[in-house]
Amino acid sequence: PIVADYSNNPIDPFVYSRSQTSSIINIGSSHPPVVITDFSFFKEIDYNLFSSIGYHYSSDLDKWEVSDIASDYIFLGNHDLTFTPPGSLGIIYNYHHWLSHNQGYPLMSALEYLEGRHFSKKLNFIYLGFFDLSPQLIEKLKTSTNTVIIIYTDNMNSVIANRRLFIELINNNIKRPVIISRQYRKLSKDEFQINSSIELGSLILDGLGDGVFVSCKNPASEYNTNKIAFNILQGTRTRISKTEYISCPSCGRTQFNLEETTQKIRKQTEHLKGLKIGIMGCIVNGPGEMADADYGYVGTGYNKVSLYKKQELVKKNIEAKDALKELISLIKENGDWVSRD
Repeated sequence: PIVADYSNNPIDPFVYSRSQTSSIINIGSSHPPVVITDFSFFKEIDYNLFSSIGYHYSSDLDKWEVSDIASDYIFLGNHDLTFTPPGSLGIIYNYHHWLSHNQGYPLMSALEYLEGRHFSKKLNFIYLGFFDLSPQLIEKLKTSTNTVIIIYTDNMNSVIANRRLFIELINNNIKRPVIISRQYRKLSKDEFQINSSIELGSLILDGLGDGVFVSCKNPASEYNTNKIAFNILQGTRTRISKTEYISCPSCGRTQFNLEETTQKIRKQTEHLKGLKIGIMGCIVNGPGEMADADYGYVGTGYNKVSLYKKQELVKKNIEAKDALKELISLIKENGDWVSRD
């Protein structure tokens, strides 16, 4: 194994810059980060399970309907599918299982990658930890054109350990796309959400990683796993899959129910994918705190609200009872409104 060298750290902690990687199908380079879902630990895989990752089969239309939070790839391990999966979904198998089927894409260990003779001509995944690195592996990764690295660590401080691996890959001029993986067990939904957001989100905010591969076998459902993965990418603003809301914690200057108002606005606008809406309690700090929002809803006094387009004040001191309707009108006037499906 090689020894990490931190004397030449290529990651600037003060300036965001996505690491430069090659493009393989829809992974790496300028592609939005992908989401890989783990189905390998299920006993059986049927149509209903796919609805948990954004794919709904319509028997009437005999086709798959795809949502905005549909996984890009699933890992089946040694499972086989008894039905035709969505055409846009990539299927990943364990290497030896893939060898016997020659369908989908293989996931292999570092040793299998070094010693194997048969690989996919389109896309291969290698499961890689820091101590798997060797001069031979580094040289092979440098010359590969169809390999994606899935990094893992057993270190309790996974952020430090994975950043260490990223530094080694960058300093060795390995341009392969990198997926950040984390597997969790026996966590509550809240624990899973907090841990995965920290351990994956921190790296993505550093510009590291071309996707996430996260699983929690108990008790989080696969839907929650998939939803959290997309929420992490949304929170880091590397892949937008829904409307984003920016809201301040309430304080003594707020003269309306901030939580209730936010829910009302969300209910009417949550289908506006990619739009950022600021909902602020007061005029003192509100405009600054929602600086990068597309639209702003800001309290200006008792039962009074002002509306913003970006940083421009466009409607001042509207009656609170009319403010949501006026916000929707403003969004429509600027061509950002779309009808619900």
